[in-house]
Amino acid sequence: MAIILEEIYEVALHRYNMKLVAGGRGLRNLVDWVHTVEEMDYVSFLKGRELIVTTGIKEKDEEMLECFVKSLYEAGASGLVINVGKYITRVPHSVITYSEEVGFPIFVLPWEVHLVDFNRDLCNLIYKTMQEQDSLETALQKAIFSHKEEQQYMPVLHENQIHKDTEIFMVQCYFPAGGNTQAERNFDNTQFFYRFIRQCQQIFAHKKVQAVVFQKDLYITLIARISPGKERTKIAEEIAQLSQQFSRQKKVYIAIGDEETIVANLWEKYRDLSYLCRWGRKKDKQICQEEELGISKLWLSIDNIKKLEKYREKTLGELERLDRENGSEYIRILKCYLETNGNIGEVATECFLHRNTVSYHLKKISEITGKELNSTKDRSDWYLAYQIDEFLGLI
Repeated sequence: MAIILEEIYEVALHRYNMKLVAGGRGLRNLVDWVHTVEEMDYVSFLKGRELIVTTGIKEKDEEMLECFVKSLYEAGASGLVINVGKYITRVPHSVITYSEEVGFPIFVLPWEVHLVDFNRDLCNLIYKTMQEQDSLETALQKAIFSHKEEQQYMPVLHENQIHKDTEIFMVQCYFPAGGNTQAERNFDNTQFFYRFIRQCQQIFAHKKVQAVVFQKDLYITLIARISPGKERTKIAEEIAQLSQQFSRQKKVYIAIGDEETIVANLWEKYRDLSYLCRWGRKKDKQICQEEELGISKLWLSIDNIKKLEKYREKTLGELERLDRENGSEYIRILKCYLETNGNIGEVATECFLHRNTVSYHLKKISEITGKELNSTKDRSDWYLAYQIDEFLGLI
């Protein structure tokens, strides 16, 4: 993640007497780099999140300067530093009014300041901050993907006052591949992920929260050092709103971690939330909370998946075989029966069958499996087998 403009301002205020004149609401904009721009034509080359420095050589009259500021804001620049004195003696009222309205920071820098020194100092500051943040990101990724190798990541985390029992806020975002249309299949995932990550970083920056956002495969993971409380709720709401905006281009499924997330169990949480995202996709539920994992949390903790496969096969295997060979629907009817708490009428409606036909099939299911439909134990066995079947289809 880049540096917050407010941190740059604190340094430049003391070293170079740079002053904020408008747009203070944007002081928590992120900054990737510092660029000197003197004419409108160069604005189109900006990528966003740049702090722009200008002397006003080309855009020195009030109207042109206002257009220049508007174009910078629309291009996603983080702020503007005006080197006042020779070409621009003061910031026009119209520029101040616009900047205050949209929250675009405008600074003034004394003419005596050498821009070469100013730019080099700030770029070095940005580079150093980004190096530190990259180290933190790498350490947190190792805590997830190489969690047993603590010596590789705990020293860096300790430097950032993060310990094994530090409370962590974790959110997983899943972007399924492919699609039904040609446009979906040709979708530029790289550009989409780039924009989504930058927006997520800005959410944390506005809250001045230490956070890491990274992509792996079809997932974007957000890890922040926030204690449980209202701040987590607000950030979760903003991420949900952001996902709604981006879902117009590509479907996003989000899983939000619970209050028991700490550095020591990040790897488990990553696994669980990734699964929950896929579960949300199957249920067509865009935002899920970790508590919704239910019994799947138990399945996820089992290392030997073959034990689950064996249980499912033992309980449902014969019914599946008969359905394949005879075209029957025992699996579907039994599942519907369990989900409706044994309501024959609802099963008949759901499966488009007569009540008597449902009763006949249920009797056959009982005979085939040797289990009783009114036995709590047998119904529990079946229900667990269906839960395992759903789980195995999503891992």
